[in-house]
Amino acid sequence: MTITNSDNNIGLYVHIPFCMRKCRYCDFLSFECRDDRALSQYADALCREISARYEEWPYRVVDTVYIGGGTPSILPPEDMKRVMDCIRDNFTIDENSEITIEANPATLDDKKLETYLEAGINRISIGVQSFDNSILNLLGRVHDKNDALNAVRMAKKSGFKNVNVDMMFGIPGQTFKMWRDSLRQCIFLRPEHISLYSLQIEEGTQFHKMMENGTLEPTADSADRTMYHDAIDMLVHAGYNHYEISNGALPGFESKHNLKYWSYKDYLGLGPGASSFIGGHRFKNTSSVLEYLNYIKQGLPPVKPEDVEHYTPREEMGVFVFTGLRKTEGFDIRDFEDTFNIDFFDVYDPSIITRMRGLIEMNGFMMKLTDKGLDVSNKVMAEFV
Repeated sequence: MTITNSDNNIGLYVHIPFCMRKCRYCDFLSFECRDDRALSQYADALCREISARYEEWPYRVVDTVYIGGGTPSILPPEDMKRVMDCIRDNFTIDENSEITIEANPATLDDKKLETYLEAGINRISIGVQSFDNSILNLLGRVHDKNDALNAVRMAKKSGFKNVNVDMMFGIPGQTFKMWRDSLRQCIFLRPEHISLYSLQIEEGTQFHKMMENGTLEPTADSADRTMYHDAIDMLVHAGYNHYEISNGALPGFESKHNLKYWSYKDYLGLGPGASSFIGGHRFKNTSSVLEYLNYIKQGLPPVKPEDVEHYTPREEMGVFVFTGLRKTEGFDIRDFEDTFNIDFFDVYDPSIITRMRGLIEMNGFMMKLTDKGLDVSNKVMAEFV
């Protein structure tokens, strides 16, 4: 069976796996580093990988770039500009490309913001999480409420016309009032995009250890769901389009890069631990920074054989459906059929629509989660994987 993707565009994900301090809930690939020299050496390696990756896919046009972490804004601004210049020197960048950088409020200043804009970065995603200092302290964030307020205002004043703010709910000790007050403050700042994250306590994090020794009590599922629905109601009432399970945007400001993940489009990951899906192939760079630097130094692709993923056609179909259902509009089964060259209901029993009644619905060729289905999305999606 052939998987077809006729789109010549590609998204780039650039991983900066360093931060000022590891947050208590964080299980991402990130490491504490405040050594500008080491950060600059890492930027050197990234530039070498960018050049090498272009040689593999010289015909692809980049229409989104997402610089994530870690804390990308920890990188010295001149090094960030160097990375962006390297991307532009190698890849063809669409003139309407969306280029995002993640930032921690405590790491931003006027010089960095000015440099980002000069480098062509036109979207900034600020990890606020909360406007309550007691919650920020519990999370282990390095910023406080005033840092967060100033960061969003400073980004807008500097000239960013596309600002995202990350907000987190379901945090132990967080009351409904605390959550609503924080989200109300966020909406008042009027960022173009707001991302909502339900705290998940993962193994290996400080929060997980605290939970095991009884010093941290997870938020009840019912409270978590109430906070989620409160947030969606507030966003919609304020004019935001709830276009994805965890994201709201003012009209026209939906995240183009993240929509690639949810729409089965190609993306190329750069940096340690970065995943790629391109030309029907999946692979991931080594998660070891030292291994990554060593591979790059030797002029070798930073991918170990065990990090090349071999999905069966049926597994790829499951990914298509799983990610497509994250969008509140759902997905068009005709796109599924065009991609995999097979009828949707030759793969999935038509009775699934009846069995999942109330959780998924069909509107013409569009399949989507219902409001009730959003609450048990993982259960629904598991039916297709």
